[in-house]
Amino acid sequence: MRRPRRPEDYKEYSIVESFAKREIDFKKSRGNDLAFVFPASYRVAASSLAFSWVRDLLSSAGVGVERFFFHESFKKFYSLESLRPMDEFRTIAFSYQFETDLFNILEILRKRSIPLKWSDRGEEHPLIIVGGPMTYFNPSSVLPIADAVYRGDLEVAYLEFAEAILQTEKAGILRKLSDIPYIEIPSMSKRGVVAKFWDLNSLPPVGSVVSPDGEFKGKLLIEVGRGCIRRCAFCMIGHLQKPVRFVKPEVLEEILLEIPQSIPLGLISATITDYPWLEDLLDLLEGRKFSVSSMRLDRLTSRLLSMLRKSGQRSFTAAPEGGTQRIRDILRKDISDEDIERGLRMGREAGFEAVKMYFIYGVEEETEDDLLGIRDIAELAISMGYKSVRLSLNPLIPKSGTPFQGRRMQDLKTLKEKMKFLSSVLKLKGVKVDFESLKGSYVQYRIANMDPDEAQKLVNVFERDGRKGAIRWLLVNQI
Repeated sequence: MRRPRRPEDYKEYSIVESFAKREIDFKKSRGNDLAFVFPASYRVAASSLAFSWVRDLLSSAGVGVERFFFHESFKKFYSLESLRPMDEFRTIAFSYQFETDLFNILEILRKRSIPLKWSDRGEEHPLIIVGGPMTYFNPSSVLPIADAVYRGDLEVAYLEFAEAILQTEKAGILRKLSDIPYIEIPSMSKRGVVAKFWDLNSLPPVGSVVSPDGEFKGKLLIEVGRGCIRRCAFCMIGHLQKPVRFVKPEVLEEILLEIPQSIPLGLISATITDYPWLEDLLDLLEGRKFSVSSMRLDRLTSRLLSMLRKSGQRSFTAAPEGGTQRIRDILRKDISDEDIERGLRMGREAGFEAVKMYFIYGVEEETEDDLLGIRDIAELAISMGYKSVRLSLNPLIPKSGTPFQGRRMQDLKTLKEKMKFLSSVLKLKGVKVDFESLKGSYVQYRIANMDPDEAQKLVNVFERDGRKGAIRWLLVNQI
């Protein structure tokens, strides 16, 4: 690819090139059939197995796929594979991972002079497809934007999807996509059901890119489970990603035989401690360095913690969620005070001196004593000898598809008062507290529960007033 001549374009090109050079890519794909876009930073994109897996899946079916990511300074957008600009692609597919990615999707379209609404696009514009986790739960927020929305697991219909993408005309692509039951096409008033019954053992997702950036720095990602056996009241996965599927140990063994022992692994699942053949998995991982995406305090094992510590992991992460049993019961987080104490003790016995814990506040039933319970757990960890206790405190965001659907998020004034109280009582030696942005959380709440009419209004506001205006509109028009 010839380097751009304009200084501003070359600067953008160089940023993408620097990330591409840092990657180890085992299955490079090239071609301009499909631009696969993570509407988030490279660091966030590199933390997701989907960033390479979707590319590889469609490439295996003959589609030329190249990956893109979002950067606020970008205008042209160049691919990681060949540094090809986005305007050379006739179809653009966005992986919609988190609520606030919506603004980046709109920003990319605006910067590429692509009309934000499907109804305003002509044959000369690229086809816009949206998929990813957010479409499982509530696709309403992108219905005014997307020409087509794929809902659920791509593996279920990736061959049919690939066949559609390879059609020569935009109208032909849409006609083929309309045959897929998991596709919603607003222009045809076609609804789609959620595709979520793929057997992971027939096509287990394995990454092909190792990046020094992201949550799993320098690790090759492997999905060992999809969905969650739990039913926490605040979490969509446990209620909508059913049935839960796990990759069997014998399948993982075949995968690991193909991966050099020297390559560290990142194991992806809702929580590795719910993997039904955990001891068999640990047998396969003996002698390898690895990390995991999530663990439950009530299901920890000494062997798992010891192997993580030997892998070089300095801290482990857990999610008590509630400071007291009463709040955990409301959240349906079925762990006890004894589970928390036992899990923290096991971490220390394995040699960990740092722990990160996630908590939710802003539950309407909570009292000051419930908030003080978060401090009690932090003090317990310090008393056990942890030198670093990091607390991530997030307000409750009720979402559609969960038992909390229909609840209102607490108003920002009340949440600010609770945040101030927590800040004062958590000023403890060795404890660091991270609060999620309250305004950002409220924006998540609005988008997660948005209906198509509200989405249409939001896109109209974004067209007129940009990102800041759209966020301001969501905050002012509280529900």
